[in-house]
Amino acid sequence: MRAIATILLATLALTAIPTPRPVLADGAASTRNLLFLGAAAAATYLIIRHNHDVHQREAAMAARQAQTAQQRDEAWAAYDAERHAYLVALADNLALEREVAYQHRVIDQVQRAIANTVGVSVPTEGFVGPPPRVIANLGSVSYGWGDV
Repeated sequence: MRAIATILLATLALTAIPTPRPVLADGAASTRNLLFLGAAAAATYLIIRHNHDVHQREAAMAARQAQTAQQRDEAWAAYDAERHAYLVALADNLALEREVAYQHRVIDQVQRAIANTVGVSVPTEGFVGPPPRVIANLGSVSYGWGDV
């Protein structure tokens, strides 16, 4: 009995609540709503286009920055390569200078040893050329212009 009373009470409560009826619109309100819908659609389209343009500009700027960074990195790599080549050439020159100095010391030692054994004074500084050639007198030949 209690269950039937509860069901009956719930049914009465539901019938007491008014049901919504469809709203009838007049022509002016409908036109206004269509204009608002068109304006909202146009504004949405403009916002989407603006965002697209902004993203395009940002992508172009990012590409330029990446290209500039790549050029900078390539310039540093070229600088490092040139610096390394310079240091290698500097080390080679230093090694050659040491070799030339060693050769000069050896030449000076050999010249001193020769001078000590022969008894002839040989200069130890500067370039020493070959000894002067002695041309043997092979005779006097005349071609009609006197002694040659």
